Amino acid sequence: MLKLLIVDDDVWIREGLRRNIDWRARGIDVIGIAADGEEGWEMTCSLHPDIVLTDIRMPFLDGLQLADKIKELEMPIKVIFLTGYDDFSYAKQALTLQAFDYILKYEENSIILDAVAAAGEKLMQERMAMEKERKSSTLMVNQLFVNLLEGSFTREWLTREIELLQFPAIENYFQVAVIAPEDFSRFSRSDAYREAELLLFSIRNICAEILDIHAFPYYIVHYNQRMNLIFCFEEMDGNKELAELLQGVRNSLERILKIPFSIGVGGRYWGYDRIAESYCEALDAVQAREVAKEPGVFMSGDIEQLQSSHRILLSKAKAYIDRFYGDEELNLIAIAREVHTSPSYVSTLFKKYYHVNLGDYIMGVRMEKAAELLAKTDYKAYEISERVGYGNPQYFSVLFKRYSGLSPTEYRKQFQESSCR
Repeated sequence: MLKLLIVDDDVWIREGLRRNIDWRARGIDVIGIAADGEEGWEMTCSLHPDIVLTDIRMPFLDGLQLADKIKELEMPIKVIFLTGYDDFSYAKQALTLQAFDYILKYEENSIILDAVAAAGEKLMQERMAMEKERKSSTLMVNQLFVNLLEGSFTREWLTREIELLQFPAIENYFQVAVIAPEDFSRFSRSDAYREAELLLFSIRNICAEILDIHAFPYYIVHYNQRMNLIFCFEEMDGNKELAELLQGVRNSLERILKIPFSIGVGGRYWGYDRIAESYCEALDAVQAREVAKEPGVFMSGDIEQLQSSHRILLSKAKAYIDRFYGDEELNLIAIAREVHTSPSYVSTLFKKYYHVNLGDYIMGVRMEKAAELLAKTDYKAYEISERVGYGNPQYFSVLFKRYSGLSPTEYRKQFQESSCR
């Protein structure tokens, strides 16, 4: 419904306008009536009408003065003048105030209704045009930063786009953050497309609400099925402050959307052309969630330290396996206890760095040891089975053939024949 405010110092006219015209039939809601220009101004400021239908001659503040004050608001409000004086000078002055129309207050109700409805239609057209322009500008900005994230641009193209979008020509420091919802892969199904779009829309709105109160510029870019944040800074320092801000963003996302989030943050670099580098680091950083014990904000500088601790932990785990591969009780829980972490954490690290399940890695170590024993000793197959941690010789034989392509007996025979040549 379009909101209409009626302003007239004649009580019979303003009440007659409100009651005798079927405004709602044309999608118009009379939100208030004012007895003079000053009251009309106060109601305009508090009620934000779409259309003001006002008399010209009124005490305290006349209609022309009211229209002038409304014009200063720079709000999309249409003003229609009503007067009992068919005076061209008033009409001329009304035009300078960009009034939408000028009609006699004693015209038939249908003419007044048509005039207000026409003002409403014009207002809706202008709003649609503004929204279209805004969306077009948003899409252009998004596409600019998509190209910058991808690194697919020329210097000439970048200069032209920055000038077109009226971005600052001076290059500052840029830093990229990647927002990753947990289990977002489930939204990739075709039947979950709208759910994914709604989630991304919500992420954008929540981020904007939080970040708008901070001083440094930012851009929210929809790319690669994620919302990505690009920050602009005048100084190189400030990672601690950014991490704290993003932790607040992450907490708000989780509280409102009821799902875990991680945020990866790339390095801070000078110039538009290094945004892609920061983005790649942010993607690497967000992967830390796979090896961390809980979601969080991961800075690219933290990853090297994290990877160093991973290498130490994996080295201890491998040494433990090499020492106790013959123990039938060797398993994920025992290894995790030895390196003082959780079983799932150890399992994830093996998958990340060795691209193999921990169980398969242990089996590989055992099979290599078994092959060595078959080649260099006279132990029976069942004895070797026990020495490498398998109490069931038949099961060991099945695993060994799956691993090497030969049974234990065939492998020993082939090795001995090749040694005699």
